[in-house]
Amino acid sequence: MSNQETHLVLGAGQIGPLVAERLVARGHRVRVGRRTAAPARAGVETVVIDVRDADAVARAADGATVVYNCVNPLYYQWPEMLLPITRGIVDGSARASARLVALDCLYMYGDTSRMNEATVPAPVSKKGVLRMKSGEYMLEADARGTVTVSIGRAADFFGPRAPQSIFGDRFFERVFAKKSVEVFGDIDALHTYSYTADVAAGLVALGSRTDAHGVWMLPVQPAESTRALIDRFAGALALPIRTMQVPNWLLRGVGVFQPIMRELAEMTYQWKQPYVVDDAKFRATFGFGATPWDDSITATTAWAKATWETRAAA
Repeated sequence: MSNQETHLVLGAGQIGPLVAERLVARGHRVRVGRRTAAPARAGVETVVIDVRDADAVARAADGATVVYNCVNPLYYQWPEMLLPITRGIVDGSARASARLVALDCLYMYGDTSRMNEATVPAPVSKKGVLRMKSGEYMLEADARGTVTVSIGRAADFFGPRAPQSIFGDRFFERVFAKKSVEVFGDIDALHTYSYTADVAAGLVALGSRTDAHGVWMLPVQPAESTRALIDRFAGALALPIRTMQVPNWLLRGVGVFQPIMRELAEMTYQWKQPYVVDDAKFRATFGFGATPWDDSITATTAWAKATWETRAAA
């Protein structure tokens, strides 16, 4: 793969910037599409774009070999925005003759306890149905030969600069304030979590292969319980971390004032039983897996301390 290819990264949230950084490190020309203007970064061109507009996506992708869809609107915006975003990016990528690598979640699988690429979608939530329809649109375009699509699916995030994740701002703010952290369902059930750097690495790997069609589970460490992961953070921070179960009725009540909390309530089924991802296909194909636990926990806690420890002491 020539290092002088142009790659377009759509989305500047938790994963898009990590993908852009990896592509720049590989020597590619990188263009980032986002909703609002941002300060220039070395090696990155920024374009302001509404990704629902296929023509705008095609213009932004002009000359690009690969388009990465890392766009993820807020939960309560999904009914209005998710499918138009998918259509705009798929159709725009096709018009630009660029391959598409799309970041996706696991919501379309419903309450099944174990997932791999062969798992049949069976959503049990409104957001799961939307994600299923989004995936179908992408895969149908690939099957028609309209655009080559690779979909990388990830579990719940943790990692530096992942403020909206389960182990994000709210979690660490409460840890350093010595408050109980909020958990859902059975915290002793096995649950796969995706380290954000591994998500980005997986997407870039998919973008490096012209034959990586279809659905891929991105690299993850073997599933552990949520309690075990919390214990890892507690050990790395040398702080006790207490937990507090949050029932769905409370999420719905808070959701009257915070829409994102209301939307979270329908997703808590994921923590009521094992929720395990099998990434064997990815590891066998690309020859690497997830970052070791010690390294990912160390990086995440270093970010958390730099972000929240001083604020808590103030």
